Amino acid sequence: MELSDFAGELYFVLEYIGVLLAATVGGTVAKRMNFDIVGFAFIALISSLSGGFIRDAILNDGPAAALTTPGYLITATVGAAIAYTVTLKGRLWENFRFYADIVTIGVWAVAGTLKGLVADLNWVACVLLAVITATGGTAMRDIVLRQVPTLFTSQKMYVFPAIIASAIMLGFNAFDLVWQGMLVAAVAAPIFAVAVYFGGDRFALFRAKEIERPLEQKLGYALGVDTDAHHPVEAGQHVTRALEDASDDELLRAIRLYLQDEVRERTEARP
Repeated sequence: MELSDFAGELYFVLEYIGVLLAATVGGTVAKRMNFDIVGFAFIALISSLSGGFIRDAILNDGPAAALTTPGYLITATVGAAIAYTVTLKGRLWENFRFYADIVTIGVWAVAGTLKGLVADLNWVACVLLAVITATGGTAMRDIVLRQVPTLFTSQKMYVFPAIIASAIMLGFNAFDLVWQGMLVAAVAAPIFAVAVYFGGDRFALFRAKEIERPLEQKLGYALGVDTDAHHPVEAGQHVTRALEDASDDELLRAIRLYLQDEVRERTEARP
């Protein structure tokens, strides 16, 4: 398969959008964790380029695109600079990270699928490349930060939209509607992600399994700190501050609640 000039230009536009958004999200995560400039830049670049690196390494078709096309590194640097200079907090930050992530899924799923089509791979390999491209950066960022990748706990927000976008791209390509498929797939993935995020729990396939709650959530409950709306690192910071500020009586009360809650969970008698 060969891309037309317009489709090729659209491909780079979509990938650059993904690189910019992912670098900004990754840089903001590093900023909120008080990383120095080296850690900040590293996390931003890992978040924005890892998916493409893994994809290109699997294809084994010469050097990775990020190394041969300066625009990728430049765009990632711009995204990191935005995160470094612009302060995003509270609801604004949560909304930006949410929508930036789901937009990135769509554009990179399209990029991964096209890479597979250009390499004349079958549809299964194209879908796999789409998922890897769309989720690789986020997974690598979480691993570097010593966190369980959200890919494993929020698959409905990442994997399924990437698969849908890839399937749409493949369907349009079968009728030689390449650039139309690129646009439709890039838009459909975020829409599907929003739909399953707000309504997915109604279906068993998208419903999260009951797992043991992290320690910071258990202690947060005992201390009266809301940790559900925060990233694991942020939740841990909130709980740590609550422990430092608590009086002796409050600590004793929190320990009692924590132990009672632990016993209830282990005996499957949750409140």
